[in-house]
This record gives sequence, C-alpha cells and structure tokens, in this order.
Amino acid sequence: MLLAGALAGSALTTATGTASAAPGVAAVAAVPSGPGMELSAASFTQMTVDEVSRRVWIAGDRVYPDGSRDGELVGVLYGGVGPAVASAHMTAPLSGVAVEPDGSKVYAGQSDHIANYSHHTGFLDPLDPIPAPADGCGRELVHTGGRLFFTSRPAASPEGCAGAPGSVGVAATPDGGKAGQVMYSSSRVHLEGGPGGLLVTAPERWSPTDDPDLGIYRVTDGADGNLLEFLGERRFTEDGTGRGMDFRDADFSADGSVLAVADGVRGTVLLSGQDARFLENHYAPLPEGVAPTAVAFSPDGKWFAQGGAASGDTADLTLAFADPSVERQPLRISFEDEAAGHRVVPRGMEFSGDGQQLFVVTSNPEGTKFWLHTIQTREALAPSRFVDVTHGPAVAGGPFRVTGRLDLDGLAPTEAPRITVQRLNGLEVTDLPPLPVAEDGTFVLEDVLPDLVGNVQYILGYAGDEVHSPSEHWLVVDTVEASSTGPAAAGSR
Repeated sequence: MLLAGALAGSALTTATGTASAAPGVAAVAAVPSGPGMELSAASFTQMTVDEVSRRVWIAGDRVYPDGSRDGELVGVLYGGVGPAVASAHMTAPLSGVAVEPDGSKVYAGQSDHIANYSHHTGFLDPLDPIPAPADGCGRELVHTGGRLFFTSRPAASPEGCAGAPGSVGVAATPDGGKAGQVMYSSSRVHLEGGPGGLLVTAPERWSPTDDPDLGIYRVTDGADGNLLEFLGERRFTEDGTGRGMDFRDADFSADGSVLAVADGVRGTVLLSGQDARFLENHYAPLPEGVAPTAVAFSPDGKWFAQGGAASGDTADLTLAFADPSVERQPLRISFEDEAAGHRVVPRGMEFSGDGQQLFVVTSNPEGTKFWLHTIQTREALAPSRFVDVTHGPAVAGGPFRVTGRLDLDGLAPTEAPRITVQRLNGLEVTDLPPLPVAEDGTFVLEDVLPDLVGNVQYILGYAGDEVHSPSEHWLVVDTVEASSTGPAAAGSR
C-alpha cells in the first residue's frame, strides 16, 4: 500500500451512477474514485515504475509561494525499503524520467543534459551528468534494450517549439556503447519502450491534416553500425487524406505482440508490435465523449487499462482483462472531485511489474494540481463468496460435518476450485486437507472435533483464479459434552 495507507482512499467502493457508453456498448456503472495522494509538482511530464525498488518515479516542476520554481523528481514507495518518498531537486524545467532495470540509477531530463542519480533504498545521490543536445521544449526518456534513449529539441522560447526540429539520441554505456543521434524529426517525438528492446517513435502532428509516421524498432548490439532494427511504420490515414495520428500515449503488451496507441481522434488503436499493421480492437472503448489520454498493459500479461478526460461522473478509466476473449465488462472509474482530480493526464498510467496495482496520475481541469492513485487490479475480478454454510451437531471428540456452497459470479472458473481449511483450537492451528468443489459449487467438510469442550473455529478459504477474487469464511463453533442432548450452539461470521 502506498505511503502506509495514504492512498487507501483509492480503494473502490459500491458503484454509483451510470457512465454513458459508446454506441453498441451496454452502459456500465462507473465507480467513483477515492482521494489520491496530492503531488507537490505543478506540472507532469512522465512517470515510470521501478519494480526492483518498488517505486513510482514522477518528473515535473514545483512552484513555490514566491513564484520561483525548480524541477522535482519524486519516487513514491509502494512496497520495499526506504523512506516513503525519495526526491531530488534540480533546475526547472524538468522533463522526462527513466530508470535502470535493476533500479540502481534514475535519469531525469534537463535543458542541457540528462541528470543522473544513483538510487539505494530511497536515497538519491547525484552522479556525473550525461551529455545531451540542448532541449527547450521538454525531453522524453526511455530505457529499453539496455540503452537510454532521449529526445532533444532546441528552441529559444516556448512559442518556438511548435515547428522546432528535434532528434532522438542515445547515451553512452559503461561497457563501451557509444552515444549519438539515432534519428531526426521535424516535430516533437514521443518515445515508448517495450519488452525485448522494442522502441516506438511517435511524432506529434503539427496540424490536423498532418499525418505523422509512427515507427517501431528493436534495439540491437550495433555490431553492423545500426543500433535500431526497423520493424515497421504506420500512418493512420494511409492515403494521406483526413486527420492524421493525434498521439497521446502508447504501450506494448507483455509479449510485445500488440502496441496500443491512445489517439485523440480515434480512441484506442491497436497495432502489431512486430510490423505496425492495424489490428482489430475487441476492447470495450471509453464512454462516448471521453477524450483518450493514456493506455497501459500490465507486465504480467493480464490487464489492459485505458484512461481519458471526462466530465461529471462519466468514467475516466477502464480496466479490463488483456485477453479480450474474457467476456466481462471492464471496471470503470471516474475521477470527479477536488481530492481526486478530474481526468487522467496524458501518459499518466503505469502498472506494477506483478500487475497487481495500477498507478494513475490525475489532474484538475486546469492542469495545475496532480494526484497519484493506486488501484488494486483485483477490484476488476469477478466476486466470489461462501454461502449457505451450515453444520451438524458439534460434540467434543465426535465427528463434525459442514456443508456450503462457493458462489462464483459471472464467469466459469479457469481451474477446478478447491477450498482450504484451517481449524483453530485455542493456540493450536491445524491445516486440514483441501476440499473439492462440485460443479454446482457445493462442498462438504468432514472432521473430528477436539475432545475438549470449548470454542473451535474453521477458516474456509478460496484463493481465487484468473478471473475471480479470493474469499474467506469463518465458522465459529461451541462444542458440547458428549452426554449433552441439546443441539450444539453455533455461530458464524
């Protein structure tokens, strides 16, 4: 749990309200979010998850009451060792963040270099900066294929960024990998890394009719003089007419076979991660009228999330199974108050490495305040519960029989359910053999009670499966002496 429960308010509660759905999609209840952790930064540029150190790294600028500002790199702990928040302050503007796969180093973009920090249990120590061409428009950083890539665009003023040419560069490595420029662009370029050294370059369009050319590459060892192997490219209009790609975010599936692109015009577009061809999209879309801002696949291959900017209680986020053949409506979440933000920011979603948590950055409508939410992905699983649990006479030292039913909502289980059983008798804890579950969900527990009169408890547990959440049931039994003829008193909770 982030910050020892500081984000517990993001846990989902009973669904209220109804989100408007896209044509042909049934309306689904949107769950209001709880409050998030308000970030100190007054801007957001990029985030990344460090699975080794268990931190969410966020880069942006912080504004102080006197109007001064500096760049702030923040790492929020979500499990592991060290302070709840690790931070470093540097010259504003700060843009872009990346982390070494082993968590040992964190990188942040500055206008004339790449800041470089060693990281250990929540403490950041500055290292020698990494040389980079001048940037006046905001860098993006990504670490993939063992190399650090970054964008650069020199500009004398923010107004000059609209048509400023730029480049994608690569940093040197300690083992001899050379620094250099790998490509040039006439507009701003967004970067996204993927498994197996995949790299996406997605230029911004400079007008509604511009048709930027998204490219997919694989990082190589550079032995042939080319660090990037070209895999495919895609123009979204193909024939050069109409509105081109309006890029907001992109992410690869866990195996790299699919690239999801959040497009401001089309919503979520799916491409092949191997050659950039269009793929059919079977995912439920964001509700009608919601502007798409972010997409994310979980590294464990189980989940797919789409984020957007909605008004009112319409869902800003959908969380679904990455396997579209699982026919279950996605979990839909709305951000709609002053303690939660009102929209998912562009590129503002990342999963933990195990897929159990989705981290979401939201902002107010003006984009001047930001919040970090954590969403437990188990909330999107179908519920399970124990029902109709009853038992026979509870005579000390005698046989004891419990019957009940495991109720699984919605989907058929992906594997045959089994129920674990623990018996608690005072300080003595006994693990009993697991119970099989019949096709109708019923089960039978047969045991021999301890031979002393007193309180005995049974804990029935279901571990869940790929589509159902875990559940637990406590059965409390007061045993009676063998000579007693009255019924056994019992209760459950």
